[in-house]
Amino acid sequence: MTKSCWRQSGVRFLAVLLAVMTLSVCVSPSYQVAAASDKLKDAQNSLTAIKNQLSSVRSDRNKLADQKKKLTGDLSYLEKRSRAQRAVYDEALEQKEVALMLLEMNQEACSITLRDYEEKLEQYEQRVMRMYERSQRSMLEMLLASQSLQGFFTTLRFMTMVTDADEQALADLEEASVLASQLEEEAADQYQEMIKLVEEADAAMKEIKDQENLTSAQLKKVSSSLEISRQKEAQLARDERAAAQAVKPTTPSKPAQSSSYWVGISRFVWPLPNAHYVTSVYGWRAKYGRFHYGTHVAASVGTHVVAMPDGVVTYAAWPGSAYHWAYGKMIVIDHGNGYQTRFGHLSGFNCRIGQRVKAGQVVGYTGNTGRSSGPHLHFEIRVNGVPQDPLSYFRRAR
Repeated sequence: MTKSCWRQSGVRFLAVLLAVMTLSVCVSPSYQVAAASDKLKDAQNSLTAIKNQLSSVRSDRNKLADQKKKLTGDLSYLEKRSRAQRAVYDEALEQKEVALMLLEMNQEACSITLRDYEEKLEQYEQRVMRMYERSQRSMLEMLLASQSLQGFFTTLRFMTMVTDADEQALADLEEASVLASQLEEEAADQYQEMIKLVEEADAAMKEIKDQENLTSAQLKKVSSSLEISRQKEAQLARDERAAAQAVKPTTPSKPAQSSSYWVGISRFVWPLPNAHYVTSVYGWRAKYGRFHYGTHVAASVGTHVVAMPDGVVTYAAWPGSAYHWAYGKMIVIDHGNGYQTRFGHLSGFNCRIGQRVKAGQVVGYTGNTGRSSGPHLHFEIRVNGVPQDPLSYFRRAR
């Protein structure tokens, strides 16, 4: 090939290269704008969905609060009724005891009266028998036995008086016996009424107690549901604040190029001194339909993870019930003034709960635990519980 041909080929190659570069310059910004627009739209949709859900949860919470207030009032009323019914029951029980004492007294009085009547009747029968035996003697014999005529008539009058007195005494005792029997029956009836009154008071008291226990159980259930609703509302409120941050017109963080590294702003230190390649940033994930509260940095298993600012380790273990299982082995550090950092998917720890650590001190090692698609570090920065964009605390350098 001649020099002129080579020269023409070189010119054509440069022309094509310039065209490609021009096209890339023209297309790339518009593509980035479209991608940013889609991301913003997703974040706005997420914010709207969270707001709607938060409104629904608040409505449910208000209903539960009203139910709790009503049940609390009902329980207070039932407790007052229970105390009042207890007083009624105690009074009925006391009246029953009094009726029992009265019944026993009347039974004893009736028994005594009946015994007196029987004794008097026996005496009367014996006297009548003796008088009958005497009456078998002739009047002449009685007259002759008397010292005088006056004595004879006196004896006759005395016998008549004794008979009349005995008959009257017997009549009185019989009347008293009948009265005692009536009093005994009345006392027995009154005692039975008191037993019935006590049973009714006891049944009413048990019914109120059953209502009280039922209301108390309902109140406990509603209170538990209300607490869960409040926790859900608080979480949604945090999600709302995080989603609201995502739709703010700020320049989105971009994954770092392999040739750049991250430098902390103020007191912050990059958590992976030997790894700076960001693979996933803070924000809405349209692919998964959820918000990502942290930043991912690619790193091989065992890479040193260091504390960002100074702080105190508050958690260093598998999540258990304290945090979501997706974190895998994780570390949480409290830095004071509401600041908190979290490291997830670790393979091991170089710290313990309660330990004070300095910025740059190794606290753990990267891994692939929890919900992880490969070895990397997931780290978060939270302020008063609200997730922040971690990369806003760092700047890129070359």
